[in-house]
Amino acid sequence: MHSRMPRLAALTLAGTLAALATAAHAQQNPPLPAMPSTGGVSTLSSQPVALTEDQKRAVARAVAQAGRKVAVPPGVDARVGAELPASMELYMLPDVALADIPEAKPYRYTIVENRVVLVDPTNMRVVEVLEK
Repeated sequence: MHSRMPRLAALTLAGTLAALATAAHAQQNPPLPAMPSTGGVSTLSSQPVALTEDQKRAVARAVAQAGRKVAVPPGVDARVGAELPASMELYMLPDVALADIPEAKPYRYTIVENRVVLVDPTNMRVVEVLEK
């Protein structure tokens, strides 16, 4: 019986030391916090952007002041809900417009027949057409 006692005590001591070492390691290296979910990548609404008439004029004015020359392929349909060709180049809205109208930030623009066309870049759908 005495021969089993030192062995049992040694196993208990080894288990205790292992638990203490694990706890000390966890204190020195706490687990990283979980990253918040981004909800995945999804398309924006292809419904018209909820911009006021003043905001629409401000965006059109900022784009006009930027003076970007845009080459549009023939036959492009610039109606709300229409899908633009994937090869069509889209541009970030000017900073001056985004500073005043942050709800337009997810969108890009192009110009078709002197109209500013706001586009959801994830699916190339037209979300708003503004007079330039």
